[in-house]
Amino acid sequence: MLQQLSGTSSVTAVSDYEEHIWMLQLQQPEQVHRQVSLWKIEQNIDQTLLEKVIQHIVQTTPYLNIRYKFSDDGELYKFPVEDWSSCFKFQQLNIDNIIKYIEKIKSDTWNAEVDSPFFTHILETEQGIFIVLMLHPILDQSYEKSDFIKSIKTIYANFSSNHTPLRLTEADTLIHDSHKNTGENKTQLDKTYISEIILDEFRSTLAEPDMTLNDDFFDFGGHSLLATRIIGNLSNKHGIEIRFNDFFKSPTAIGLAEYTSIKSAQNQQDMVQNTEQAPLTLAQDFLWQAYSAFDFSPIYNLPFAVEFLAEVDENVLFQAFTDIIERHVGLRTLFQTQNGETIQRAVPISELNKHKWFWDSNESQHITLSDEASYKFDLSQELPLRVRIIREPDNNQQKLSFLVHHMVIDEWSLNTIMSDLAQAYFARANGHIPDWKTPAQSIHDFSILQKKQGIHIEHIQYWTDMLTGATKGLTFNNTNHPAPSQQNTPQVKWLELKFEPEMYKKISAFSRQQNSSIFSVIYTAIVLALHHQGNLKELVVGTSASGRTDPNFFDSVGYFTTMVAHRVLFNSQQSFESLLQNISTMINNSMAYADIPINHIQKALGMLPEDGLLFDVFIHIHSNNALNGVLKNPQGQDIPYRQILPERNESMFGLHFEIMENLIDEQYELSMIITYQAHRFSTTLLESIVERIKTILDQI
Repeated sequence: MLQQLSGTSSVTAVSDYEEHIWMLQLQQPEQVHRQVSLWKIEQNIDQTLLEKVIQHIVQTTPYLNIRYKFSDDGELYKFPVEDWSSCFKFQQLNIDNIIKYIEKIKSDTWNAEVDSPFFTHILETEQGIFIVLMLHPILDQSYEKSDFIKSIKTIYANFSSNHTPLRLTEADTLIHDSHKNTGENKTQLDKTYISEIILDEFRSTLAEPDMTLNDDFFDFGGHSLLATRIIGNLSNKHGIEIRFNDFFKSPTAIGLAEYTSIKSAQNQQDMVQNTEQAPLTLAQDFLWQAYSAFDFSPIYNLPFAVEFLAEVDENVLFQAFTDIIERHVGLRTLFQTQNGETIQRAVPISELNKHKWFWDSNESQHITLSDEASYKFDLSQELPLRVRIIREPDNNQQKLSFLVHHMVIDEWSLNTIMSDLAQAYFARANGHIPDWKTPAQSIHDFSILQKKQGIHIEHIQYWTDMLTGATKGLTFNNTNHPAPSQQNTPQVKWLELKFEPEMYKKISAFSRQQNSSIFSVIYTAIVLALHHQGNLKELVVGTSASGRTDPNFFDSVGYFTTMVAHRVLFNSQQSFESLLQNISTMINNSMAYADIPINHIQKALGMLPEDGLLFDVFIHIHSNNALNGVLKNPQGQDIPYRQILPERNESMFGLHFEIMENLIDEQYELSMIITYQAHRFSTTLLESIVERIKTILDQI
């Protein structure tokens, strides 16, 4: 909901962001694009009541009906305007003219001294009533269009005599459908209009308000996870579908518009809210089975650790982590098995003080990161995370041990947590409660929706078509293996491959030239090296997929990730570039089917649980590693932190390749961690494979 106005001064100084946008509007207005959304009202309504709702929002929302002006001494300031009607307009319109009408109001000149940055149009057509919301980007740091939609719905229900809910559907695709119904030959929305929508998503996702239609998504820090977010938002909110392969072919807003297709926007009427108890998701169920098979050992601990390069306030850090746990239900979830079924149950916020999960440095003397990493959780009784501050005795430097169980977190979640932690720490350091712009849907909500929707049979069919008859595992017939281990747990070793800074630039440039990604290039180098090492004809490779196809859960913390298997076929006459294209296409095409956990795929292939995994080789990338970043002290100064790599002493994969892509001090660094089961693969063999990977990458 929007914040209610409690009193403002008549003249207020502007923020640096507002001044930047104001100047850009003045000097380069073609670079400033107002955010416009169209919503259809799915019921008969009281139009007078709706007008009162808009009036209430404008009059009670801080600095919404605002103007900007220079003072006599040359300073830019803002001041509120009492007349709310300048933010509202009613218009009768033919349905066929809606898009032209929107394009016209978008192109109208905006005068910061005269015009409101917020505007609402109520359009009455022969097919019903529509709402047009327009926000100038000068408001972007304060409000999002979702804020207004939620407020319109809530206030309309509160103002109506019988609390009638207001049903709204984002209507970009409805306009498209109305054109088809009139018999006009319009099979797609205007490409210029679509490119503007794509550009809005680029700017919002990358926090780059100055991006233009011709700017490359990857030049502004974009990567595959953010591309997933944009593709999901375009599909969910606008009915605009884009394939991953096309995203890499033409990663500009204007270029992508040429590859779009239109479908009906998804209806989110079934969204549930803040469920305290739920079954396991499909992905969690697979992980729980594996966790049980390892006798609930620490194998699924995620021992994240960082070192702070400046002093961090431990009490403020505790408060900030508390905010995170309260916000994200998954982090305060217990797992309990009854009658053979495991459920997840949220610990109420009021009961959090009954659980010990944070230890400051005074409580952590003589404790090491290794001690924490090997902790064995009882997930039925205790929270699935442990936060501990450890001070180095020689230099008094603080280290953070952030131990989380894999059942409640994946890598996407880690990025969300660290981003939220930075916001919460800065707020608490200044004596404030963090102001989250939007609530976070919980993994429990997702689980209930997933169970209601069921498993996509056609998605399982996609994987069985690919994998039927594939060679299981990895065997090097021409290589001597080490003697079998006598230990119950496989012996695990690891080594690190570091690349020079220029190698990142070369691989990045090559991947762009090939319409591919850094991940696909290194993935191809790895499998090609394995092919050369063992003269393989084919190889099944495991990798991870985000498991997040619904944008409503992009900011949720939980275990959504699925493991998927790709079948790579080798041809001795094939070039690296040709193999790369095949692998890139396979990976990108498979993302639309990656909601199916590997146990369901293997069951469909006729495999039993005791058969283990179809693959021995697992490859994945850590993009823009969130464990290298900064917190802010009350004065806004940086408190940098850097990741401490954990010891690897357990692995469920024969060969595990982790590609590490870090951004540190504005420079990208690239490395790779290879973990291997030493009872199956010798160190000499791994060193040979690493040399082959380096040679292949050097050659390209």
